[in-house]
Amino acid sequence: MEKIKYLKILPFENIKNARSLGGYPTIDGEITSWDFFIRSANLDDSTEKDLKLLDDLNVSTIIDLRRDDEVIYHREKINVLKEKFSYYQISLSPRALRYEEIQRLIERKDSIGKSYISIIDNFPAIKKVFEIMAKAEGKVLFHCQEGKDRTGIISMILLGLAGSFRTDIMADYEISSANLGYVDRYDQDESEAIFRITSPYNIKEAMEYIERKYKTFESYLEYAGVDEKTIEKLKEKMIE
Repeated sequence: MEKIKYLKILPFENIKNARSLGGYPTIDGEITSWDFFIRSANLDDSTEKDLKLLDDLNVSTIIDLRRDDEVIYHREKINVLKEKFSYYQISLSPRALRYEEIQRLIERKDSIGKSYISIIDNFPAIKKVFEIMAKAEGKVLFHCQEGKDRTGIISMILLGLAGSFRTDIMADYEISSANLGYVDRYDQDESEAIFRITSPYNIKEAMEYIERKYKTFESYLEYAGVDEKTIEKLKEKMIE
């Protein structure tokens, strides 16, 4: 089990795109911790073996970043998770994309990175997510539907707080489409590919938005209402 925690891709049966935020070098010469944060796709089809592995990995808290309409048919599994872990559902996306917004993305009139702004600026949800993360005793697993967009934004913020290199933040985001099998299933020129292929330019645009408007990840979280003590706790957890 001690060796498993150092795996970058975690060996679950039915939890896809699951990986630790540990093992990245930081600008200050530190290493991001393996001990506190795991990102993944949804847990809707998780098996007993998967739940056992979560327990073995010392996961105490699960944060589901999906909307109510995305979890309505998975209440039975959510009830199972609530019996075993501290479970929170915090909708990070204020609403589903409208038809015209989807069309603009397909036609490349808007970018996925631009669509992330409404997530980044959903301050009440951001505040709740990071306060829960700071207070959690064991590991926190956070996820959305596929573990790439909303989950990717939270990962970007955590890695940014730790002082990770921009290239590593972009690489951590980019790997999702390969993990989920989308690179093999979608040609890059297909219209649906824009929603499946996690281009590093998406997260680059999101980072640049935070840097341009808020200057640093710390000041961004402060603007969202996260207090200094909580931010420092998050930074401590992110460093090995």
